[in-house]
Amino acid sequence: MTTLLPFSTQLTNAWKLFLSRWGTAVVLQLFTLIPGIFMYPLVSEYVQANVNGENVNAVFQNSVYVNQFLFGFVLLMLIGIFVASATGVLFAAQKKVSLGALLTNTVKTYIAVLYTSMLSGLAVLFSIIPAMALYYWYVAFARGGSAVTGSAVMAVDAIVLVALVALLIPAAIVATYVMYAPLAVALKVTSAGFTAIMHTKHLVAHHVWQLSWRIVGSIALFQIVSASVSTLPYASFFVPFVLSIVILAFFVELYKELQEA
Repeated sequence: MTTLLPFSTQLTNAWKLFLSRWGTAVVLQLFTLIPGIFMYPLVSEYVQANVNGENVNAVFQNSVYVNQFLFGFVLLMLIGIFVASATGVLFAAQKKVSLGALLTNTVKTYIAVLYTSMLSGLAVLFSIIPAMALYYWYVAFARGGSAVTGSAVMAVDAIVLVALVALLIPAAIVATYVMYAPLAVALKVTSAGFTAIMHTKHLVAHHVWQLSWRIVGSIALFQIVSASVSTLPYASFFVPFVLSIVILAFFVELYKELQEA
Protein backbone atom coordinates (compact mmCIF):
# COMPACT_ATOMS: atom_id res chain seq x y z
CA MET A 1 0.00 0.00 0.00
CA THR A 2 1.39 3.40 -1.02
CA THR A 3 1.49 6.03 1.71
CA LEU A 4 -0.01 9.35 0.64
CA LEU A 5 1.85 12.62 1.00
CA PRO A 6 1.68 14.39 4.39
CA PHE A 7 -1.53 16.35 5.00
CA SER A 8 0.34 19.67 5.19
CA THR A 9 2.06 19.02 1.85
CA GLN A 10 -1.26 18.19 0.20
CA LEU A 11 -2.82 21.39 1.55
CA THR A 12 0.12 23.40 0.25
CA ASN A 13 -0.20 21.79 -3.18
CA ALA A 14 -3.93 22.51 -3.19
CA TRP A 15 -3.31 26.18 -2.31
CA LYS A 16 -0.76 26.51 -5.13
CA LEU A 17 -3.19 24.86 -7.54
CA PHE A 18 -5.93 27.27 -6.49
CA LEU A 19 -3.65 30.30 -6.96
CA SER A 20 -2.76 29.17 -10.49
CA ARG A 21 -6.41 28.84 -11.59
CA TRP A 22 -8.42 30.91 -9.15
CA GLY A 23 -10.01 33.22 -11.76
CA THR A 24 -11.78 30.48 -13.70
CA ALA A 25 -12.65 28.63 -10.49
CA VAL A 26 -14.34 31.73 -9.02
CA VAL A 27 -16.33 32.34 -12.22
CA LEU A 28 -17.57 28.74 -12.13
CA GLN A 29 -18.76 29.09 -8.54
CA LEU A 30 -20.77 32.17 -9.51
CA PHE A 31 -23.08 29.93 -11.56
CA THR A 32 -24.53 28.69 -8.27
CA LEU A 33 -25.98 32.17 -7.70
CA ILE A 34 -28.59 31.53 -10.42
CA PRO A 35 -30.75 29.21 -8.26
CA GLY A 36 -30.46 31.73 -5.44
CA ILE A 37 -32.58 34.16 -7.45
CA PHE A 38 -35.49 31.72 -7.24
CA MET A 39 -34.86 30.69 -3.62
CA TYR A 40 -34.30 34.17 -2.15
CA PRO A 41 -37.94 35.34 -1.68
CA LEU A 42 -38.95 32.38 0.50
CA VAL A 43 -35.65 32.40 2.39
CA SER A 44 -36.15 36.11 3.06
CA GLU A 45 -39.66 35.48 4.43
CA TYR A 46 -38.34 32.63 6.59
CA VAL A 47 -35.55 34.78 8.06
CA GLN A 48 -37.93 37.67 8.72
CA ALA A 49 -40.41 35.37 10.48
CA ASN A 50 -37.61 33.93 12.61
CA VAL A 51 -36.40 37.43 13.58
CA ASN A 52 -39.95 38.47 14.50
CA GLY A 53 -40.45 35.34 16.61
CA GLU A 54 -43.25 34.09 14.37
CA ASN A 55 -44.06 30.49 13.45
CA VAL A 56 -41.55 29.71 10.69
CA ASN A 57 -43.50 26.60 9.63
CA ALA A 58 -46.35 28.86 8.60
CA VAL A 59 -44.06 30.44 6.01
CA PHE A 60 -43.86 27.17 4.07
CA GLN A 61 -47.60 26.64 4.41
CA ASN A 62 -48.75 30.12 3.35
CA SER A 63 -46.04 31.61 1.14
CA VAL A 64 -46.69 32.04 -2.58
CA TYR A 65 -42.99 31.38 -3.23
CA VAL A 66 -42.90 27.71 -2.20
CA ASN A 67 -43.00 26.29 -5.74
CA GLN A 68 -40.45 28.85 -6.85
CA PHE A 69 -38.18 27.82 -3.96
CA LEU A 70 -38.52 24.12 -4.82
CA PHE A 71 -37.64 24.86 -8.44
CA GLY A 72 -34.60 26.82 -7.28
CA PHE A 73 -33.55 24.00 -4.95
CA VAL A 74 -33.68 21.39 -7.73
CA LEU A 75 -31.82 23.80 -10.01
CA LEU A 76 -29.21 24.26 -7.29
CA MET A 77 -28.59 20.51 -7.19
CA LEU A 78 -28.27 20.30 -10.97
CA ILE A 79 -26.04 23.34 -11.32
CA GLY A 80 -24.02 22.29 -8.26
CA ILE A 81 -23.13 18.98 -9.96
CA PHE A 82 -22.24 20.87 -13.15
CA VAL A 83 -20.00 23.33 -11.30
CA ALA A 84 -18.32 20.62 -9.22
CA SER A 85 -17.63 18.61 -12.39
CA ALA A 86 -16.19 21.60 -14.26
CA THR A 87 -14.08 22.66 -11.26
CA GLY A 88 -12.74 19.13 -10.89
CA VAL A 89 -11.69 19.04 -14.54
CA LEU A 90 -10.13 22.51 -14.18
CA PHE A 91 -7.94 21.44 -11.26
CA ALA A 92 -7.14 18.00 -12.69
CA ALA A 93 -5.91 19.32 -16.05
CA GLN A 94 -2.15 19.34 -16.58
CA LYS A 95 -2.33 22.79 -18.18
CA LYS A 96 -4.69 25.71 -17.79
CA VAL A 97 -8.01 25.25 -19.60
CA SER A 98 -10.02 28.13 -21.02
CA LEU A 99 -13.47 28.72 -19.56
CA GLY A 100 -15.11 28.08 -22.94
CA ALA A 101 -13.39 24.73 -23.44
CA LEU A 102 -14.17 23.78 -19.86
CA LEU A 103 -17.88 24.53 -20.21
CA THR A 104 -18.06 22.70 -23.55
CA ASN A 105 -16.41 19.60 -22.09
CA THR A 106 -18.66 19.66 -19.01
CA VAL A 107 -21.83 19.96 -21.11
CA LYS A 108 -20.76 16.92 -23.16
CA THR A 109 -20.20 14.75 -20.09
CA TYR A 110 -22.95 16.22 -17.89
CA ILE A 111 -25.61 13.53 -18.31
CA ALA A 112 -23.08 10.78 -17.57
CA VAL A 113 -21.77 12.70 -14.54
CA LEU A 114 -25.32 13.39 -13.29
CA TYR A 115 -26.25 9.71 -13.61
CA THR A 116 -23.10 8.64 -11.77
CA SER A 117 -23.67 11.25 -9.06
CA MET A 118 -27.21 9.99 -8.49
CA LEU A 119 -26.05 6.38 -8.23
CA SER A 120 -23.28 7.40 -5.83
CA GLY A 121 -25.76 9.33 -3.70
CA LEU A 122 -28.13 6.37 -3.59
CA ALA A 123 -25.28 4.06 -2.53
CA VAL A 124 -24.45 6.36 0.38
CA LEU A 125 -28.14 6.78 1.27
CA PHE A 126 -28.72 3.02 1.42
CA SER A 127 -25.59 2.57 3.54
CA ILE A 128 -26.87 4.94 6.25
CA ILE A 129 -30.38 3.42 6.45
CA PRO A 130 -29.44 1.09 9.37
CA ALA A 131 -28.05 4.03 11.37
CA MET A 132 -31.13 6.15 10.59
CA ALA A 133 -33.43 3.29 11.61
CA LEU A 134 -31.62 2.93 14.93
CA TYR A 135 -31.77 6.68 15.54
CA TYR A 136 -35.51 6.90 14.88
CA TRP A 137 -36.12 3.86 17.07
CA TYR A 138 -34.17 5.56 19.83
CA VAL A 139 -36.16 8.78 19.46
CA ALA A 140 -39.41 6.82 19.60
CA PHE A 141 -38.09 4.90 22.61
CA ALA A 142 -37.14 8.12 24.43
CA ARG A 143 -40.41 9.87 23.65
CA GLY A 144 -42.52 6.82 24.35
CA GLY A 145 -42.29 7.24 28.09
CA SER A 146 -40.02 4.26 28.67
CA ALA A 147 -39.95 2.84 32.19
CA VAL A 148 -36.15 2.75 32.05
CA THR A 149 -34.69 5.29 34.49
CA GLY A 150 -31.51 6.30 36.27
CA SER A 151 -28.29 4.50 35.36
CA ALA A 152 -30.19 2.25 32.95
CA VAL A 153 -30.88 5.32 30.77
CA MET A 154 -27.17 6.11 30.62
CA ALA A 155 -26.44 2.50 29.68
CA VAL A 156 -29.01 2.60 26.87
CA ASP A 157 -27.58 5.92 25.64
CA ALA A 158 -24.06 4.49 25.61
CA ILE A 159 -25.13 1.34 23.77
CA VAL A 160 -27.05 3.31 21.16
CA LEU A 161 -24.13 5.71 20.67
CA VAL A 162 -21.67 2.86 20.13
CA ALA A 163 -24.10 1.13 17.78
CA LEU A 164 -24.61 4.33 15.77
CA VAL A 165 -20.86 4.80 15.34
CA ALA A 166 -20.49 1.16 14.33
CA LEU A 167 -23.28 1.50 11.75
CA LEU A 168 -21.87 4.76 10.36
CA ILE A 169 -18.41 3.31 9.70
CA PRO A 170 -19.60 1.25 6.69
CA ALA A 171 -21.44 4.33 5.41
CA ALA A 172 -18.21 6.36 5.64
CA ILE A 173 -16.36 3.64 3.74
CA VAL A 174 -19.02 3.57 1.00
CA ALA A 175 -18.86 7.39 0.73
CA THR A 176 -15.09 7.17 0.30
CA TYR A 177 -15.48 4.50 -2.38
CA VAL A 178 -17.89 6.55 -4.51
CA MET A 179 -16.80 10.15 -3.95
CA TYR A 180 -14.49 10.24 -6.97
CA ALA A 181 -16.81 8.39 -9.38
CA PRO A 182 -18.36 11.58 -10.91
CA LEU A 183 -14.90 13.15 -11.31
CA ALA A 184 -13.55 10.03 -13.03
CA VAL A 185 -16.46 10.21 -15.50
CA ALA A 186 -15.95 13.94 -16.06
CA LEU A 187 -12.28 13.25 -16.84
CA LYS A 188 -13.33 10.43 -19.21
CA VAL A 189 -11.21 7.95 -17.27
CA THR A 190 -14.08 5.47 -17.12
CA SER A 191 -17.66 5.07 -18.32
CA ALA A 192 -20.64 6.20 -16.27
CA GLY A 193 -22.68 4.40 -13.63
CA PHE A 194 -21.62 1.29 -11.77
CA THR A 195 -18.47 1.01 -13.87
CA ALA A 196 -17.28 4.35 -12.50
CA ILE A 197 -18.16 3.35 -8.94
CA MET A 198 -16.24 0.10 -9.22
CA HIS A 199 -13.31 1.96 -10.79
CA THR A 200 -13.02 4.42 -7.91
CA LYS A 201 -13.65 1.67 -5.34
CA HIS A 202 -10.58 -0.12 -6.69
CA LEU A 203 -8.69 3.19 -6.77
CA VAL A 204 -9.23 4.05 -3.08
CA ALA A 205 -9.55 0.51 -1.67
CA HIS A 206 -6.14 0.53 0.03
CA HIS A 207 -6.32 4.17 1.13
CA VAL A 208 -9.73 4.40 2.83
CA TRP A 209 -8.49 5.41 6.27
CA GLN A 210 -5.80 7.73 4.91
CA LEU A 211 -8.46 9.49 2.85
CA SER A 212 -11.05 9.51 5.63
CA TRP A 213 -8.95 11.36 8.17
CA ARG A 214 -7.74 13.81 5.52
CA ILE A 215 -11.34 14.58 4.57
CA VAL A 216 -12.29 15.06 8.21
CA GLY A 217 -9.19 17.18 8.77
CA SER A 218 -9.88 19.44 5.79
CA ILE A 219 -13.52 19.95 6.83
CA ALA A 220 -12.47 20.68 10.43
CA LEU A 221 -9.88 23.19 9.20
CA PHE A 222 -12.54 24.84 7.03
CA GLN A 223 -14.89 25.15 10.02
CA ILE A 224 -12.20 26.51 12.33
CA VAL A 225 -10.98 29.17 9.90
CA SER A 226 -14.53 30.14 8.90
CA ALA A 227 -15.57 30.47 12.55
CA SER A 228 -12.52 32.61 13.32
CA VAL A 229 -13.60 35.26 10.78
CA SER A 230 -17.37 34.99 11.31
CA THR A 231 -17.56 38.36 13.08
CA LEU A 232 -15.67 40.26 10.38
CA PRO A 233 -17.92 42.09 7.87
CA TYR A 234 -16.44 41.02 4.54
CA ALA A 235 -14.13 38.19 5.56
CA SER A 236 -17.09 36.20 6.96
CA PHE A 237 -18.25 35.68 3.37
CA PHE A 238 -15.05 35.95 1.36
CA VAL A 239 -12.90 33.53 3.39
CA PRO A 240 -15.37 30.57 3.42
CA PHE A 241 -16.00 31.14 -0.30
CA VAL A 242 -12.29 30.91 -1.11
CA LEU A 243 -11.75 28.00 1.28
CA SER A 244 -14.55 26.00 -0.36
CA ILE A 245 -12.70 26.24 -3.69
CA VAL A 246 -9.38 25.33 -2.04
CA ILE A 247 -11.05 22.26 -0.51
CA LEU A 248 -12.17 21.21 -4.00
CA ALA A 249 -8.59 21.64 -5.19
CA PHE A 250 -7.46 19.54 -2.22
CA PHE A 251 -9.83 16.70 -3.15
CA VAL A 252 -8.58 16.78 -6.74
CA GLU A 253 -4.96 16.72 -5.52
CA LEU A 254 -5.82 13.58 -3.56
CA TYR A 255 -7.38 12.05 -6.67
CA LYS A 256 -4.32 12.78 -8.81
CA GLU A 257 -2.08 11.27 -6.15
CA LEU A 258 -4.22 8.13 -6.04
CA GLN A 259 -4.04 7.88 -9.83
CA GLU A 260 -0.24 8.09 -9.73
CA ALA A 261 -0.08 5.50 -6.95
